[in-house]
Amino acid sequence: MRKAFRGTFIVAGGYDREDGNNAVAENRADLVAYGRVFLANPDLPKRFALNAPLNKYNRETFYIIPDPVLGYTDYPFLEDTE
Repeated sequence: MRKAFRGTFIVAGGYDREDGNNAVAENRADLVAYGRVFLANPDLPKRFALNAPLNKYNRETFYIIPDPVLGYTDYPFLEDTE
């Protein structure tokens, strides 16, 4: 893809901290998107910086529940879990 596309290249889908760092370091991407992982970890940059454990996301709460807040604002921050 890098040969075909010369602009900023963003990858997504199943990357963890190490995979994302490697993708950028190996010039396979300029940026890494962390959708589901970021939903479950509102402080994801801090968790990555500290190499802290991540909350697991609950796919059952994505988009289809009657309460649009559940699953988007109820995951604990790192300091709430210590």
